[in-house]
Amino acid sequence: MTIISSKSLQTTRETWGSAVQLTADLWRIRLSNTRGALLVNTYVYSTDGYVAVIDPGWPWTLDRLEEALRDLKLATSLAQVDKWLYTHSHIDHMGAAVLLHKRSKAPHVVWPWVAHELDSWHSFQDRINDWRPWAESAFAEPMRSELAALDEKRRRDWPMATMISAFGEGQIENLEWTDVGQTIAIGDLRLEVLDARGHDPYHIAFWEPERRWLFSGDVVLATPTPIGRAMLDDITLYEQSLARLGALDTALLLPGHGMHHSEDIPRAFSRAQDHLDHYRQGALRALYESGLEPLDLYTLSVSMTAERQPLVPEARWWVHLALVDSHLQKLVAEGLVERVEGPRYQLR
Repeated sequence: MTIISSKSLQTTRETWGSAVQLTADLWRIRLSNTRGALLVNTYVYSTDGYVAVIDPGWPWTLDRLEEALRDLKLATSLAQVDKWLYTHSHIDHMGAAVLLHKRSKAPHVVWPWVAHELDSWHSFQDRINDWRPWAESAFAEPMRSELAALDEKRRRDWPMATMISAFGEGQIENLEWTDVGQTIAIGDLRLEVLDARGHDPYHIAFWEPERRWLFSGDVVLATPTPIGRAMLDDITLYEQSLARLGALDTALLLPGHGMHHSEDIPRAFSRAQDHLDHYRQGALRALYESGLEPLDLYTLSVSMTAERQPLVPEARWWVHLALVDSHLQKLVAEGLVERVEGPRYQLR
């Protein structure tokens, strides 16, 4: 299957978002997000009337997805989709699964790791997106109390901020089970299911060996992949997944956000590893420069920025905080750093 060169790509822009045709039967769609700046790469495979969608996006963008499918003449409605697939469980990739079931009878491809969450999907989404328990344990005073006050104000100002309050509880039904090591047939594609845990404890990737396509989810991004204890992420598993996927002879890298890659793909993986190394070394350097004075997470995170200021936008700052914290916990586990009362951290 010929990959359309980057110079020849034609971008379709409409009120629902944008789309690019990558091959004769594969489209990348980015739907406009009314609740933030983060755009998701939704992939649509369409051949001979068969339509499969990988990572359909945010729960509140389904109408836009239906408009996109219709405008691109891929399907007349969500009901015409033949299969829904997901790389991982996060709200921007799989959060819409229950809502999709109400508008489509197509099966949802799921895997055992996430099975115990399927019966109360919206509660699960709210739980992993509630960072308050993590913040309570991760930050020292006075920042702990300041962050709690800001969060309380946000919840008062935006009472529909949870999946339960916006959509009620929901159960994902019409399931098609798969597992790591198995192969999923969608049209002419044969997608092998790969272990891609780390960014999400339930993360998988899809590999098409004949075409050498890799749907990598959030394993390889242009910016540092978020790794945070609040969402049960794991740096060690992430590094293993990065090495596992990086060893493939990929011809078309299809990430969950940002640009796809058909050239210099090893560089995308090495850059992701560089991001990890940067955070590890930055944390160790900041602790060394602090001398005998233990540093709390917030102070340490500020000291690791170029301007010695919180990053903007706010979402980027929270990703930075989560990454610093995750690396600190790994360094503690390795015996290189000591966690003391506060919590604060110092070199051993």
